[in-house]
Amino acid sequence: MSRNFESEISKAFEQLLKNETDYNVIIYIGEEPNIKEFHAHHIILRCRSEYFNKILSDENIKKIDENYIIENSNIDPQSFKSILKYLYTGHINITNKNETELLNILIASDELKLKRLTKQIEEFIIEKYHQFLQNDPVGILQTVYYRKFLVKLQELCLELICYKPKILFNSDKFINLPAPLLEIILKRDDLNLSEIEIWENLIKWGLSQEQEFNQEISQWNQDDFNIFKGILQKFIPLIRFYEISSEDYYNKVKPYEGILSKELVDEILKFHMVPGYRRTLNIYGPRHSNYGIIKNISSFFSKMKYYQAIIDIINFIIEDDEINPTSPLELPPPKLPSPHLVLYIVLLILLILNYFDGVIVFKTLYSIWACFFYHRIIAR
Repeated sequence: MSRNFESEISKAFEQLLKNETDYNVIIYIGEEPNIKEFHAHHIILRCRSEYFNKILSDENIKKIDENYIIENSNIDPQSFKSILKYLYTGHINITNKNETELLNILIASDELKLKRLTKQIEEFIIEKYHQFLQNDPVGILQTVYYRKFLVKLQELCLELICYKPKILFNSDKFINLPAPLLEIILKRDDLNLSEIEIWENLIKWGLSQEQEFNQEISQWNQDDFNIFKGILQKFIPLIRFYEISSEDYYNKVKPYEGILSKELVDEILKFHMVPGYRRTLNIYGPRHSNYGIIKNISSFFSKMKYYQAIIDIINFIIEDDEINPTSPLELPPPKLPSPHLVLYIVLLILLILNYFDGVIVFKTLYSIWACFFYHRIIAR
């Protein structure tokens, strides 16, 4: 018979960390003026972390009074405190952390090469990213954009921002969005805003970048226009001017024509005034708010393990007029109006695929719906 005393060991190591008994490692974490000193034990750090094992096994490591000295300015001190406790006890509470704290711990965990912890925290954040992004869209985007290992989270955040752009554009912090991130968003074809709204938000962002601007554009001189043009120059080609109505152009774009090239202004004028005129500028076509859904359809088919089974179910539902389900779910008969029929199919497909992995329901339904119509097309 065996007994599990893991909790006792964990508590003992936690007490060792707290009391700092016989510590022989001093770790300085953070940047001035926010540097904090931590004390730890050589053997525990080497056993628990590939990062610390490599540093502490180096013969040239700095030592003062027989204590190993380690410095890291890339990690937030509060995050390191949580991780150090995790190294000693194997436990870390991430459910009581806000989005900023969690991302800092995630970044610190990756820096310290704690692969299992990094994976678990990233998975938790991905589950909650919708909520986190609404709380602090600019902060979250900034954090994930500059971290290569967060590629999946980057794409999820950008997709949600494009699907629900008001999360970002209505935020008080929108004007603090770094230019490279704004450029990435404006390049996307799935940004779910009208082009005139995109233009208005770009103007709002641009005006906030220079405190000297008079909010009354009628009071601007040529120097003001030159400065503003310099701020927005790389964003102007990203605006799909052909998608802006002549009325909106006159009322909302024309006042800022001083930042547009003469070639572009002439092109827009011809487009609105010459019947049948073929556009010659602006390499970007119209945006598609359903672009992300179309992309998801492709991904759905590529990952589907039970494609033939699903097709068989659709065949069964559509073609068999005598369906009488005996499932304990007591599903209704299939002779229903087409919207209900599609939902009937969706329930069965989700049951087979167990497709409840955090994907936005809206996108999932469109993917399944696509499967239905795809089958109808190939069947013909």
